[in-house]
Amino acid sequence: MLFLRLKYCVIYDNRKFLHWREESEFIQDITKDVLNKLGRFSHNIAKDFVGMDSRLEKMRLCINIKELNNVKTVGICGMGGIGKTTIASVTYKEMQCQFEGSAFLADVRETSRKYGLFTLQRRLLCATLMERDVDVCGVYNGVYHIKNRLSRKKVLVILDDVDELEQLELLVGKKDENWFGVGSRIIITTRDEHLLIQHEVDQIYRVEELNHHEALQLFCLKAFKKDCPPQDYMELSNKAVNYAGGLPLALNVLGSSLYARTMKECNSCNTLTLGSPYILLFRRLMFVRTVRMSGTTLKL
Repeated sequence: MLFLRLKYCVIYDNRKFLHWREESEFIQDITKDVLNKLGRFSHNIAKDFVGMDSRLEKMRLCINIKELNNVKTVGICGMGGIGKTTIASVTYKEMQCQFEGSAFLADVRETSRKYGLFTLQRRLLCATLMERDVDVCGVYNGVYHIKNRLSRKKVLVILDDVDELEQLELLVGKKDENWFGVGSRIIITTRDEHLLIQHEVDQIYRVEELNHHEALQLFCLKAFKKDCPPQDYMELSNKAVNYAGGLPLALNVLGSSLYARTMKECNSCNTLTLGSPYILLFRRLMFVRTVRMSGTTLKL
């Protein structure tokens, strides 16, 4: 292997000093600097989401980006509204620069039913190859292109809201089929943990609900635009949080529905009118949460 010795210049006290260093030392320093900046960047992203720091740390452990000799698939599962897509999105923003190509395929369930899986295959190829358009004639032609064009590329692929095994098999292949280059990472979000087991993912991250402190903070950010409630609203806030549980989307919806309302309006039954789009969504989320906690399988 050929190593180059590079000359670089340092200016100190208006005097120039020339130094020689190995090329590999330069690369190590540049890599370290980039990773440090990415760490600060991801911390700033996480600050925008309540409870995100601890969840990101768990995702980092699951993904294990330093393990470069394999392709790893990680599943994120949990009920609707618990924050799976948010966690995947923040993880994607934090890590995409460390790969040769990346793709975030949102709403896989909905898109595959409306437009077909070949549309998602085309999006995957365009994003990872950074090409404006890739001609995909059908799903099997899409499989051919993905296997042939990405098999030597280190990529990060997010499949969001998957609900069928076929979606996984036609977008990222079965386990050990080696569609992607060494070091690639595949992240799947789904409500169906059994689907992840069927696909034989390497690791499953089961997203937990927010604890009471995190839930109260999120509710207050939406209802009062601050981390904690005004004194007069303390009892109301605790009741709302206990009612919504630790479900981020439900807290977001309920908090937003109470924003800029007086105490009298908040306590009025008119706040929870059936016609309110906020409350309709909130009640749906609460119904799903109740069914899920009862152990019954439900798909919406």
